[in-house]
Amino acid sequence: MQDQPPKGFFVNLALAQGYKESLDSYQTERFKPVNPGDTFKSDVEAVYMVFDLLPRENPANVIGQLFQANAEGGSDEKFLHEDAAHLTTAQESGFLVFPRPQGGWAPGEYKVKIHLGEKVTEASQIGTLRFKIVP
Repeated sequence: MQDQPPKGFFVNLALAQGYKESLDSYQTERFKPVNPGDTFKSDVEAVYMVFDLLPRENPANVIGQLFQANAEGGSDEKFLHEDAAHLTTAQESGFLVFPRPQGGWAPGEYKVKIHLGEKVTEASQIGTLRFKIVP
């Protein structure tokens, strides 16, 4: 179940090459994905996870962990980066940044494990997004 995109918590959720800011009719900051997709070139500076949340009564802490999946689709995966966004109840939009690894993006499959909460635990994962890097 956790290997699927999360349901229910996000209104919009996209992986993208960047984001742009805009203000909605309530003058609330919103982030929109730029060049969204699930396949990116190996020269991309970073992959962004851009999202809008459902309205809620409590602040939210969204954590993303980037892993390089192994070539054969097995269980070996390499942890690359973690980023987190803390959203107050007034904020409904945010983003996480996964910068290009030091040695560059290796072509292949990657996944972002999405967690909700102050820290990553076995129970905190609410979903997974996948993307590909191509030469």
